[in-house]
Amino acid sequence: MSDTLDQPTKRSPPARRKKRRRKAEFASESHMCTHFINKLPEEWVAYPEWGNWDILLVRTKDGFQVGIEAKLRLNAKVISQSAETAYQSDKPGPDCRVILIPKGSNLDFQPVCNILSLQIIEIESETSKSPSTVSWYRPKLPNPDRASPAGNFKEFYPIERLELPEIIPVVEAGKPSPIKLTPWKIKAIKLDILLQKHGVVTRKLFKALNLSTTLFLHSGNGWMLKGSERGVWTRGPSFPDFRTGCEENYDELEKRYKTWVKTLPMEGILAPETEKEPAS
Repeated sequence: MSDTLDQPTKRSPPARRKKRRRKAEFASESHMCTHFINKLPEEWVAYPEWGNWDILLVRTKDGFQVGIEAKLRLNAKVISQSAETAYQSDKPGPDCRVILIPKGSNLDFQPVCNILSLQIIEIESETSKSPSTVSWYRPKLPNPDRASPAGNFKEFYPIERLELPEIIPVVEAGKPSPIKLTPWKIKAIKLDILLQKHGVVTRKLFKALNLSTTLFLHSGNGWMLKGSERGVWTRGPSFPDFRTGCEENYDELEKRYKTWVKTLPMEGILAPETEKEPAS
């Protein structure tokens, strides 16, 4: 018989189950972008599909810019789209570069993002957010009064920020192959509006709008035709449709016509014909 009594075996405490984070679900990247824009604080303005970003955020207080690429999962493709290349180092750009992904996504590529100074924002969906959760996304957007640039949202200090349009693009952010409102298209829409109102335009207007006369007048594509008066041009049979896909922005530029037309040389432009009064 053994001199020592068998010691009772200690039971180890039950293993705590890690609380699983409920992953945010979005039907598409476009849906996620729209959801994010709707949850923005008032001090931020979103420019969808501008400057080669899904969303360009601008802080109204000081013009600080945040470029955002959205993906339903963090992968090498979205990292390469967001990272600054050597070619872009002396070009206009945003102050910060961000990747927007659903909350609970795989973060295996986060160390790579840290090396490239790319900020990750995780956003909750309507089905994943707990009632006790205060913020819809983390981290919060950068505060203009922060003491130092350390921590989140590393700054790139571009030589200049991206040029902003005079109107906010009315397009769906994050949509594959979207019809984009570009600086060139805004100028082309203005040309279209001038032709609608006056019937003719001059070379001076092309120069003022910074539109190529070669493309519009001499490429043989039928966009423009010589007018009956010397030095004026009229709409051709193949003039592009600049309204479809940008209807709301087109209408807004029409409403602002009296403002932006003051910056253009209108000499030699025929006034629109007035309707004849009916005979009494």
